Amino acid sequence: MSPLPVPRIVSAAGFVTSLGGGSLSEAVRAAMDEAAASTWCPDDLQAWACEAIAAATGAEAGWVTTGAAAGMTLGAAAAIAGGRQQIMDALPSTAGLAADIIVQRGHRNAYDRAFRTAGAQIVEVGYPYIEGVGLTYEWQLEAAFTERTVAVAHLALADADGIPLERVCAMAAEHGVPVLVDAAAELPPASNLRRFVEEGAALVAFSGGKAIRGPQGSGILAGRRELIESVRLQTLDMDIDVEDWIAREGTEPPHHGLGRSMKIGKEQIVGLVTALGEFLGRDHAAEATAHAEWLESLLPAVEGFPARIAHDLHFYPRLVIAMGRERARAAARRLADADPAIVVAHAPLDRGELVVASEAIAAHDRAHVEGAMSAIVRTELELLPSGGPH
Repeated sequence: MSPLPVPRIVSAAGFVTSLGGGSLSEAVRAAMDEAAASTWCPDDLQAWACEAIAAATGAEAGWVTTGAAAGMTLGAAAAIAGGRQQIMDALPSTAGLAADIIVQRGHRNAYDRAFRTAGAQIVEVGYPYIEGVGLTYEWQLEAAFTERTVAVAHLALADADGIPLERVCAMAAEHGVPVLVDAAAELPPASNLRRFVEEGAALVAFSGGKAIRGPQGSGILAGRRELIESVRLQTLDMDIDVEDWIAREGTEPPHHGLGRSMKIGKEQIVGLVTALGEFLGRDHAAEATAHAEWLESLLPAVEGFPARIAHDLHFYPRLVIAMGRERARAAARRLADADPAIVVAHAPLDRGELVVASEAIAAHDRAHVEGAMSAIVRTELELLPSGGPH
């Protein structure tokens, strides 16, 4: 019996934040328990994490954040302030300051609010992408650079739309401007840990609570040392001995910065580093194959509706059942009424597809999912008019 006063759920939508990410391994839980059992200096833990992140990503330095969105806000703050304490002290107010971040229009998304949280102004370039018309041309990006530009933001998910990252980085470098990459959900493959830095990105934000399978409220920011140092200064709790700080750092301490409200706990830092080590040691291709095999075993349970195992929607395979919009939504509601509730991704429902992702489904929940799928599909088939699904 769970001591928690709310029912648990089964995420059949993958490692998504709204459904609690994924479960933690025994090693990650043990590491977090050890961290919780005593007190540690967060700056010391972050220095240790910095080395682990740098080794994993090929970046100069790294920082454990409270999720990828916080990493993007901190990255924007670092791009605006650099090492200038007077600007750190002013953020998020950027009146009279250079604070423009260029974004290709095809890369705009709900999460780029994170840049504005730091006080940045987003400058869109490119045309709307509709029916193959639009994208972004290099002359548009080139024309957008001004003395107010502090960074270019790039959504890894949209890399194929518009100017690719490697070229964006080359153009930004000509203007001395860093490129910030949102790669929150771009793992696996593990090679993506290094890909964006290798292509020239100055900072890359990853989620720690998705496929890395670290604490859900954790993330990674990897990149150039001077930018990570700016993040450090804007994140630390500055309730310190000023004389001791000056003796160690050689300068006066800044005040509590923009990132102070995004503090990460000792348990999350240790859990993230442990999970990152496990992520690097896993055979992700073999895991994907195993997921595909289990999803294929579900096909008899959903017989009666067109179904396929899709390998082109995500690194991990997906079971896609074409049911029609109304029936897909009805099936999703019935799955959500199961005990424990099984929750599927909502976006495909509008396409008339019930999509099952298996990576966040624990082994002990698989029989429950198979039984619920079979019962619900059988119910939907019984409600079909003669002639079957269409």
